[in-house]
Amino acid sequence: MHSPSETLTRLLGPAHPSPLREVTDERFTRHGVRLLLKRDDLLHPELVGNKWRKLVPNLRDALAAGHDTVLTVGGAYSNHLRATAAAGRLLSLRTVGVVRGEELADRPLNDSLARCAADGMVLHFVSRAEYRERHGPGFTHRMRERFGRFHEVPEGGSNAAAVRGCAELGRELAEAAPRPDVVALPCGTGGTLAGVAAGLGPGQSALGVPVLKGGFMEGEVR
Repeated sequence: MHSPSETLTRLLGPAHPSPLREVTDERFTRHGVRLLLKRDDLLHPELVGNKWRKLVPNLRDALAAGHDTVLTVGGAYSNHLRATAAAGRLLSLRTVGVVRGEELADRPLNDSLARCAADGMVLHFVSRAEYRERHGPGFTHRMRERFGRFHEVPEGGSNAAAVRGCAELGRELAEAAPRPDVVALPCGTGGTLAGVAAGLGPGQSALGVPVLKGGFMEGEVR
């Protein structure tokens, strides 16, 4: 009988530092800046980059609690939904994706949602108004009435478990050679930024660039 951690390691791969590779670009070189890329996209072929970092701790919690269903939310092109669906297939977990925009239910699935469906994810479309209520208890109650018992993972996978997973990325960068002074990353929900910043060492700083309309709340990242 495998423990939840052993199951995750066997099916999703062991945690290991992703490579840090230098990019040569004269626009940086002439200003004395070294540009390094942390290749987290090489951690797993289907749970790419920060999705692996954020999902694995959540999946470990789901398995440890005896859940056989994981429910999460996202937009029509969400990489998080795709990664969750792939993880569900690999771990034999039922996955439910609550998708923003009920008008999409009557349209052909885009490539991203089609991949989710192919991996076995149940797609449930809700209005944009209902999606805005996703953080409230009423939303979770309605989903439980419809889908039964499940382990809930928030939008983008960002919660305390995910931040702990991303803190390992910060620690890898704190111990890297060469050791970066500034770690810059694009941010959606801000969970990866929070984890990276928590894991960095003295003299290092994290710079988050919001990619969503309206950015993200600084308080949530803190």
